[in-house]
Amino acid sequence: MKKTIFIILIMTFNILICNDVFTKRLLDIPTAYSLNRGEIEIGGRLYASNGMMGEINIGVYKNFFFGVSYGTSNIIGDETPAWNGQPGMRMQFLAFEEDFYYPNLAIGFDSQGAGQWLVDRFAIKSKGFYLVMSKNYYVSEGQLGTLGFHWGINYCVTEEDPDYNDDNMNMFIGFDKSIVPTVNLLCEYDFAWNDNSKDGTNKGNGYLNIGLRWSFENVLHLEFDMKDVLKNTGETLGREVRVIYTTAF
Repeated sequence: MKKTIFIILIMTFNILICNDVFTKRLLDIPTAYSLNRGEIEIGGRLYASNGMMGEINIGVYKNFFFGVSYGTSNIIGDETPAWNGQPGMRMQFLAFEEDFYYPNLAIGFDSQGAGQWLVDRFAIKSKGFYLVMSKNYYVSEGQLGTLGFHWGINYCVTEEDPDYNDDNMNMFIGFDKSIVPTVNLLCEYDFAWNDNSKDGTNKGNGYLNIGLRWSFENVLHLEFDMKDVLKNTGETLGREVRVIYTTAF
């Protein structure tokens, strides 16, 4: 399954030509695109266990942005809210800008994991330090829309599991494909090599996530996501709703 997903994405990457599509985060994985100076991206998501998380990213310089995030489970209902053990922080620097032949290349740090907080870690580990490349494309000279391809490696330093021997490097890959001008299909796969021990909580299948994003004037984005399609952590799919708003000051 892992090899099939990887081959399909690589083949798609090689047969298309370039265009610009700017998304700072696919579903959970980062991309190599940055915020402009003075640009603000505000996001929020609802996830399993009545969870809610808010995030804000601010463009400090042309190719550098900084962000913070925080969330809780049991926000709705009569149970006591279970706040995340730590806030998330994200910093990203765009080292090389995309042109016709070469992708964007960015380096960054992200301590925000995904899903519920489990005592001393997130259900899905944060990326930690990462390097990511992104390239956007026209399909059939734009007649079939656009496609963005994203690939990266990461090393999580905030949620290591030395007892499970899961502190190795990891890789992630994904794409976004326009369906109509205002709707994009999102797909990503996190190999989860740093969280696949048989003694751990996961099955070693990695994380396959799929989503649909509706964009309004490229300012407001509404997204519905299906998480953990391969059921790496359980027997059911996760379902999330995300809202993203972009403005500037």
